Amino acid sequence: MLRLPRVSKPSYRLFTTSSIRHGTPWDRHPPLIARYTESFPVDLFRIGASNKIILRDYQVQKKLGRTSYDLHIQEDGKVHPRPGPNFDGPNGASLRPNGPMMQEVVRNFRGRNTTIYLVKEGTAFPPDFVLLHEHSDHYSMQCTQPMTLPQLNRRLTEFFQNNGEAMTKAEFCERYPFEL
Repeated sequence: MLRLPRVSKPSYRLFTTSSIRHGTPWDRHPPLIARYTESFPVDLFRIGASNKIILRDYQVQKKLGRTSYDLHIQEDGKVHPRPGPNFDGPNGASLRPNGPMMQEVVRNFRGRNTTIYLVKEGTAFPPDFVLLHEHSDHYSMQCTQPMTLPQLNRRLTEFFQNNGEAMTKAEFCERYPFEL
């Protein structure tokens, strides 16, 4: 079992696009902005087609001709943590703070049973999760130990249903109107 160290404060790295030289590994895998192991650093939102978290595997999505995915299932049939210091592609449940990108995601999201969860700053999460600030305004809640996709979906669903505030797309748009 892979154990990741727990830290109470996030680790930060200064990162700008001008600090990356072309031809380096950071071209494709820039450093993470921060890794949180205990609680949410800001209010974050998760949007989905239902009140359950259903993450999408790369290989399944590829077979369906889709390019959007949430994670890679490894050869042992499990989702594994990505403990390194760099962003290496999607590997969990995407979250964003309220801002222009989240507003665009919400307004363009299609689905009849759209659910948006708000998880407030300071909300603690269990040790089998880590929250990564991957890039720009994008965060990802990921596992810290290998688990099957159904296990991960169930644990994430339990977390968001028990710790988040659920709202519809219309409720979100009314509560958080887009302003320029």
